[in-house]
Amino acid sequence: MKIENPEFLRRVEALEKLLDYNFKDKSLLLAAITHRSFVAEYPIKIKDYEVLEFLGDSVLSLIVSEILIKQFPEAREGDLSQLRSAIVSEAYLSKLAKLLNLGQFVLISKGEKSQKGSERESLLCDVFEAVFGAIYVDVDYQINAPRDVFNRLFKEKLLQDIKTENIPRDYKSLLQIETQKLYGKIPKYRLIHSEGPEHDKIFVVECEIEKIKTTGKGRSKKEAETQAAKEAFKKIKE
Repeated sequence: MKIENPEFLRRVEALEKLLDYNFKDKSLLLAAITHRSFVAEYPIKIKDYEVLEFLGDSVLSLIVSEILIKQFPEAREGDLSQLRSAIVSEAYLSKLAKLLNLGQFVLISKGEKSQKGSERESLLCDVFEAVFGAIYVDVDYQINAPRDVFNRLFKEKLLQDIKTENIPRDYKSLLQIETQKLYGKIPKYRLIHSEGPEHDKIFVVECEIEKIKTTGKGRSKKEAETQAAKEAFKKIKE
C-alpha cells in the first residue's frame, strides 16, 4: 500500500535504511511505528502496532531461541529458557531499540509526546517487536528475512552481552540456585553502609557465600543486593 503523507513516508524510508530492509508493503512498517494514541487523534483511519507487536514477540522468541541453541549446544533447557526470557524482556529489547534510536520514528499523540512516551521502555519494546512482526508479514510469514535483519544488527551485540553478563536477569535467584547446587546453602547479604543525602541515598551491600565476597551499589537495598549477586554469580561461573 502506498503512503501518501510525506512525513510518514520520510520516517518509514529512514527506518528502512537503518534496518537495511526495503518493505514491499511500506504501510506495514508505518503501522509498526504508530501508537494507538496517535490513531485516536489522526483524522484519517490508520492502523496501530498492537497486532504486529503480538506477532513480533513470537518471531523474536524463535530467532533468539535459534541463536542460543546454536551458540550453547550443551546447555540445558531450563538454562536456555531463563536466558531467552531475559533477552526478550522489556528491559533488554528496549535497549536494542535505543541502538536504532527507534523512539525518533514513533508516531504518538501530543499528550504522549509531552510525557516523553517515546522514551518509555514499554513503548520502545512494543515498537521493536512490531517492526520484526512487520518484516515477517511482509515476506509472507517466512522467518528468513526477520532473522537476517536481527542477526546482522544485533547478534554480535547479544552474544557479547551474554558473555559479559550484561543481560537484565534475576541474579539473586540465579545465584541462589547455583550456590544451593554447589554448596548446599544460600548467599548472605549485609548492608555495609549508605551514603549521600536522604533524598538521594546510595546503598552498599555485601554478598557472601563460602570464600566469595562481592559488593554492589544501588539507589535501594534491593538494587544493591542485585548488583552484588550479579558479581558473585560471575565469579562462580568463572
